[in-house]
Amino acid sequence: MLRPQFLLTKKIPLTIYRKEKGSYVRGVWVDGPEVEVVVEVNIQPVKPSEVQMMPESDRTREWYKVYSADLLRTKQEGDNGWDADQFEWQGHRYEVMKVQNYSMSILDHYRALAARIGPTP
Repeated sequence: MLRPQFLLTKKIPLTIYRKEKGSYVRGVWVDGPEVEVVVEVNIQPVKPSEVQMMPESDRTREWYKVYSADLLRTKQEGDNGWDADQFEWQGHRYEVMKVQNYSMSILDHYRALAARIGPTP
């Protein structure tokens, strides 16, 4: 597998905050630690026409597209699940909401949509 270099669009290092799975300790749930993972990404704002295609309740949120050769995780429910990855960008915290895997055997990469956490303008 070739890793895309994003030479034409540039890339930056981005710290991903990934929460590890918690467990029960003496019958009490203890959240897992938050691990920092640095990945190289290309980050771009979502176009207004793409925002219009989203459900009405999500249109007021601030959205970014994140392209990476490394996997970004969305929330996975169930016993073997995990929380979604988060990152900080321009002073705000974002959560990965959707990930698409482009695996064509050449230049495999991931495209993630991330929404700002908390109140938006």
